[in-house]
Amino acid sequence: MERTARHILVATDLSPSTGPLFAVASSLVRPGAEVIGLHVYTPEDYVAVQRETGMPIDQYLANIRAEMRFQADQAGIPPASIRFEIVEGWSVPEQILSAATRFGAALIVMATHGRTGLRRALMGSVAEEVLRRAGTPVLIAPTAALDALRTREGVHAA
Repeated sequence: MERTARHILVATDLSPSTGPLFAVASSLVRPGAEVIGLHVYTPEDYVAVQRETGMPIDQYLANIRAEMRFQADQAGIPPASIRFEIVEGWSVPEQILSAATRFGAALIVMATHGRTGLRRALMGSVAEEVLRRAGTPVLIAPTAALDALRTREGVHAA
């Protein structure tokens, strides 16, 4: 794989630990290339927020976009070098893989939360499924390592 890539897909669940994923992508993308920030939400994610807050879907999506923009800004990615995609779907891995194909991503960057045992058996691993099925290289960073990067480098996430 080349040291830098023209299109890097950053798949984020917007948890604080994944904020540094944009910094990782920024260090790999070549000038004039593009980082694509992707967040996949399930219908039940929105329903839970809507029940709790009464928030309309357009505000929910605007909040997601604003959080991704904040994380990218903290990583120093210029606005002209990044686009944000928010996708609804029941299968998060399927949506990530579909987006990677759609955008011609040379690399997928994502985090793993390191679930083990029964929790992993019940919930599965998004990162593992993407890694197993991807037709493009996948860089997976454990959230513990991203937390350490955030602390050491001062990369902030809300």
